[in-house]
Amino acid sequence: MVHSTPRYNTQPMCRYCGKMAGQQEPQQHRRHRTFRERRDVLQEYNDHQLIERFRLDRASILYLTDLVRGALRSPTARNKALSPKMKVAITLRYLDTGKMQLCNSDDFGTTQSTISRVIMQTHEALTQGDICWRFVGFAFTQLEVQRKQAEFIKVAGFPGVVGVVDGTNIRIIAPQEHEIEYVNRKRFHSINVPFVFGATYKILDIVAKWPGSVNDIRVWNESGLKKLLERNIVPAGCHLLGDSAYAMKRWLLTPYLHLQPGSQSRYIR
Repeated sequence: MVHSTPRYNTQPMCRYCGKMAGQQEPQQHRRHRTFRERRDVLQEYNDHQLIERFRLDRASILYLTDLVRGALRSPTARNKALSPKMKVAITLRYLDTGKMQLCNSDDFGTTQSTISRVIMQTHEALTQGDICWRFVGFAFTQLEVQRKQAEFIKVAGFPGVVGVVDGTNIRIIAPQEHEIEYVNRKRFHSINVPFVFGATYKILDIVAKWPGSVNDIRVWNESGLKKLLERNIVPAGCHLLGDSAYAMKRWLLTPYLHLQPGSQSRYIR
């Protein structure tokens, strides 16, 4: 009888996966990714329909896209990358409707995670300083002041006024840190945003950083514009209008608390 000697495999094995060194992995076929059809809303809708859905017409959307094209352009065309125009449209739609991001993903043929990234990227691009100050700026020259005053005279014949100051609470999702500070007097989470706007409804000054629990007067007292007005940086004869919550100043006109007949009644009208 012939006894065969057991043969031992002396080929080294991987200590992590237990496979023999040099062992070939079975070839796996890469799954082909499928992409949902993307909509070109600028071709699909006319100007009236675009304004109803995005608050801007086609020319305005393209103008806005040109402002942030460099920041929104994808480095490659892999995975059917979204164009800057599409990213702007997605963000405008979200801001206009406040719909869930999943609904916007259904509208535009992309995923919810992509919608979230696009909105954040576009917000950051639009809020860069060189972009904001092209559109939001108070009148600091005599020529600008005179132009703003003329616009208000056309509205109500009120002389010397360049803007109106007010504040509003912008609803937000409850933050994880300092949550209670963002609950306003109406019991919802917000940021208290003071702003000044002109006769044509263009925003001239805005600050969006105060928690909703902070009252309007403190927010206004801490604003940079108020300090500039107090230091006479703005030309003389430049007035703002405010409601009775604000204190009367040489440059801030508010309603009379106890109206008297005569000139005061003409002022209030």
